[in-house]
Amino acid sequence: MLKAIKIFGKIKDPRAEWKVKHKLLDCVILTLAGVICGAEMWEEIEEFGRVRYDQLQAYLDFPNGIPSHDTIRRVMGLIDPQQLSRCYREWIHAIIPQNEGDDIAIDGKTVCGSGSKGKGIKPIHMVSAWSNRSGVTLAQIKTMEKSNEITAIPELLEMVSLTGSVVTIDAMGCQTAIAEKIVEKQADYVLACKENQPQLHKEIVEYFEFADQCRYLEIAHEKTSTTEKSRNRIEKRVYEVIYDCGLLNRLQEFQGAKTIGRVRSRVIHCDDGRVTEDMRYYVTSLGKEAGAKRFAKAVRSHWGIENSCHWVLDVTFGEDANRTRDLIAAENLTIARKLALALSKKVPDRIVEKYSRKQAKYTSMKYRLFLASVHPDFMLQILLAGA
Repeated sequence: MLKAIKIFGKIKDPRAEWKVKHKLLDCVILTLAGVICGAEMWEEIEEFGRVRYDQLQAYLDFPNGIPSHDTIRRVMGLIDPQQLSRCYREWIHAIIPQNEGDDIAIDGKTVCGSGSKGKGIKPIHMVSAWSNRSGVTLAQIKTMEKSNEITAIPELLEMVSLTGSVVTIDAMGCQTAIAEKIVEKQADYVLACKENQPQLHKEIVEYFEFADQCRYLEIAHEKTSTTEKSRNRIEKRVYEVIYDCGLLNRLQEFQGAKTIGRVRSRVIHCDDGRVTEDMRYYVTSLGKEAGAKRFAKAVRSHWGIENSCHWVLDVTFGEDANRTRDLIAAENLTIARKLALALSKKVPDRIVEKYSRKQAKYTSMKYRLFLASVHPDFMLQILLAGA
């Protein structure tokens, strides 16, 4: 808790001093603690504060008691999100190791509940950098539309230490300027390539088709494959990289580009016998020394941001269901959710197992939030994960 007070105490209060009835720091920590305990709406954060008042008062002032949900929402809507984001990054930097050798996935998520078609309010779109190794969001930046990701991604990359890591981005980020920024940050990249880069995509597809026809004769390449089984499907993926790319004119425009990649997936649906196939293409700066297995690892790890971050924010933290229309408050609330997610993951296994009575790896995020809501000491342990 003292770590949170020290970090968030740096945020400047934009309110007129003579009007302040409830301290900004109290509102911020109350919001974070409430989210850690599963509160999704402002009314739930207020009620959480009333129930946990005695515990919170040991660390915070609350000179006029617990603020109302309207006051909490209003204060969170006044805080500069860039300041709150800096506090987030400071905390995350203190609790996770360096990113060298990590896979950093860049992807965007629209906070659907923050918009309103009837009122002409577009929902905010958050672009995040996700650490596959640590399982936490390293930084995030807001855009008003998904199409703005192209300009937002270079700004996001500037916020994160990338030295020695591999950055993965979907087709929206397959841009020469983004590749240049990643190389400038001393990292490698694996960029999905689709029809939004028509000439490059055409070159890559045709080159792989030519390689297939001549059976890769005298074309330096490498392959690896994986097979995954679940209850009703079997999926085999073949990962291929071609090293001889000197004839691809558009590829030369991407700084540091060394190879092109292809992923062929074949899924057998056991329940009805259907077979579906898919083909995806990539531009990458990974060289021959990295090999096909490193390419495959980077491609697979990109889904971590969808499965372990975006899905959890929606299903466990109720992000899309939240109807906060104040765009600043909505942005600050999603930062609080990501911090709660990161801290909940960083609680030592022995502490989790003490309260859950089962192995930490089998203690879901939803159950961890439940434990925090019924065990005040466990909530403090989550906050102490950043100490």
